[in-house]
Amino acid sequence: MLKSQEVIGLSVVHLKTGKKVGTVIDLLFDESQKMRGILVENGGWLRKRRWVPMKYISSIGKDAVIVDSEDPLLLLDSSTKDWTGILSGQKKLRGRPVILSNGCEVGRLENVYFMEEVGTLVGYELSDGWMSDVKVGRKMLKSDIPLVWGEDVLIAPTDQIQLKDAK
Repeated sequence: MLKSQEVIGLSVVHLKTGKKVGTVIDLLFDESQKMRGILVENGGWLRKRRWVPMKYISSIGKDAVIVDSEDPLLLLDSSTKDWTGILSGQKKLRGRPVILSNGCEVGRLENVYFMEEVGTLVGYELSDGWMSDVKVGRKMLKSDIPLVWGEDVLIAPTDQIQLKDAK
């Protein structure tokens, strides 16, 4: 299980050539909340944002993301417009309030936890503000069913969640 914060900022390296093809700047999730790939920025005069599909990612390590395709970078197009990023896009997740279906806010989303092999979301890291983060720490929310990713807030079913301190 990985945290989004651990992946964003990693180098993306080609398995056979060892060439760095870019840097991870975001994780991309589709409407069913499954990770579809990573958003990558490659250097140069004009910094282009492209994405790498999960099928081309052979591993995600603590120091790099390894890809096994000759040209894994794809342009963002109309098929990706409804996807959600952690840090980017019109529907970015980070900073959005998470409320329970009973109307109680439990925090703001800071990170997501996911299984790197299959791209499945397994939890959310929540913050109550930096002062609370320092004093008490952040919380982790796990849900048996997907959260509702609304326009302004994320909604978790009250009876289907586990809320505990993130470690």
